[in-house]
Amino acid sequence: MSLRRFLVPPRSLEQEMVELPAEEAAHARKVLRLAPGAEVVLLDGSGRRARARLERLDRRGGLCRVLAVESVAPPRPRLVLCPGLLKGPAMDLLAARLTELAVDQVRPTFCARSVPRLAEAEARQERWQRLAGQALKQCGAARPPEFFPPAPLAEVIDLAPERAWGVMLYEQEQEQSFAQAWQEAGPVEEVWALIGPEGGFAPAEAASASAQGFVSCGLGQTILRAETASLALAALVRFTRG
Repeated sequence: MSLRRFLVPPRSLEQEMVELPAEEAAHARKVLRLAPGAEVVLLDGSGRRARARLERLDRRGGLCRVLAVESVAPPRPRLVLCPGLLKGPAMDLLAARLTELAVDQVRPTFCARSVPRLAEAEARQERWQRLAGQALKQCGAARPPEFFPPAPLAEVIDLAPERAWGVMLYEQEQEQSFAQAWQEAGPVEEVWALIGPEGGFAPAEAASASAQGFVSCGLGQTILRAETASLALAALVRFTRG
C-alpha cells in the first residue's frame, strides 16, 4: 500500500520536524485513522517531497520527523495552458486533471464566446489553486500548476515569450493536425497552448493568434468539448516528450 501524502507549507521540509497544517492533521487522525509511528509522504508544492514518520498525532495537531528529502525536477518541455474560460464545474475539473498531467501554468482566457463573466471567474482563482493542491496528494506530483487570474485573450497572447512554441487548437482548422504540427516543431523548451471556450474561438481571435505566431491545428475528426481538448493536448505534450 502506498504511503499517505500530506501537503505542508513551502520550505518547511528544510527542517527535521514538520508540523502538519491543522486540516491535514485532522484528516490524518479522523479520516485515515493514522497513529504515531506511521510513515507518510510530505509534499511542499514547490518540487520537494519527503518520507517522514508521524511522531505525534492528537487533538493538538500532527508532528512529523523528516527521514529523507528529494527534489523533483519539473518535466520538460515547460507547459503553459491557456484555456478559454469555462463554466464552473468544467474549470474545477481542469484544476484537478491538469495537476495530474504536470502542467506548469494555467492562464484562463476570456474570449468573445466565453460564457462566464470575467469578474465572476476572477473570484474562483483561489478555488482552482486549492483543488489543484488536493489533486497533488492524490497523484503524487511534486508541484501543482500555478493558476493565474483570468485575462482577455489578447493580453495572454502578448505574454508568450519569443522562445516558446505557440499552438492554438482551432476546430475550423482542416489542413494541419496537432500531431503534424508537434512533429514539425522539433525540440522545444516551452509550449504555450491556446484552447477555446465552449463556443470555440471567433474567427477574428484565431486570425489574431495566427498573426502573432501561434500555429493553428486540429485534434482529429471530431469536435471535442473544451475541457477534453485541454486534457488531450496536455497529455500529448507530456506523454510524447515528457
